[in-house]
Amino acid sequence: MTPAASRITVQTQPQPVAAGRRLFFALWPQDTDRAQLQAASAPLLRGVAGNALGSSDWHVTLCFLGAVGEAGLAALCARAALIRSPPFELQFVQLEYWRSARLIAATAPHAPAAAIELARALWAAARSAGLTPDDKPWRAHLTLMRGVSARRAPQLPSGRIWPLPALLLQATRFYLAESQQLGSPAGSEAQAARYRVLASWPLAC
Repeated sequence: MTPAASRITVQTQPQPVAAGRRLFFALWPQDTDRAQLQAASAPLLRGVAGNALGSSDWHVTLCFLGAVGEAGLAALCARAALIRSPPFELQFVQLEYWRSARLIAATAPHAPAAAIELARALWAAARSAGLTPDDKPWRAHLTLMRGVSARRAPQLPSGRIWPLPALLLQATRFYLAESQQLGSPAGSEAQAARYRVLASWPLAC
């Protein structure tokens, strides 16, 4: 099935995007991947204070682009369509608590070369389209909870790691998506996020 099938329609042509919308390239887990990760992570996160993301919003960011206007979107999609990269698997083996980012994520410490090269190719495509993508080194991770802090969850020291049963994410497509910020309830520490896929391309040599 397509990612987040209940809310997202995957397109092969770019959909309109408002100026200032935050865009990113990502991988999206399929239904079976999400179900396995949900079953493995739920017991470990039980009782942890934070803002859990809905499983339909789970994704692996490949390249964060920031604000992109309509002209930039067209140029970006034209370059993304030229990328040739083989399918690959990401093996998630642990959950990590990142104190500075206040999140808990499933991580794949040993990403295959194809995944790393895809992230680099997308960064280069964004630069060639005149954008300024995030240039931090890529880490394969899938955020499960936000707004987690030492004050709210003092049992979670920075770098705390929980082993997971090996979970494979089968990457056969990559996606361009936008982040839509929603209003958060009074007193909450983070906004809820909803993601909408704008376009996608198959991974093939």
